[in-house]
Amino acid sequence: MRNAATGYSRGDLTDDEAARYARAVGLRLRAVRRQKRLSLQAVERTSGEEFKASVLGAYERGERAISVPRLQRLAQLYSVPVDQLLPAD
Repeated sequence: MRNAATGYSRGDLTDDEAARYARAVGLRLRAVRRQKRLSLQAVERTSGEEFKASVLGAYERGERAISVPRLQRLAQLYSVPVDQLLPAD
């Protein structure tokens, strides 16, 4: 089954490719958050602690892969389309 956000199924990516993609998504997450002038702690507060600052930081560093539902929720929180949180490539 293909992931709606990435167009890939998990079986299509090697572990290295998946790690690179997670880092690329993380860079986008950080760029959009900073563009909105929000700190990690502000996102935690604004989300009613739905997004813990430490977990969001791990997403941004590419240490954790974000699920599609959480990516959609974060896009809502930032008031941006989901594709703006994804890398161009």
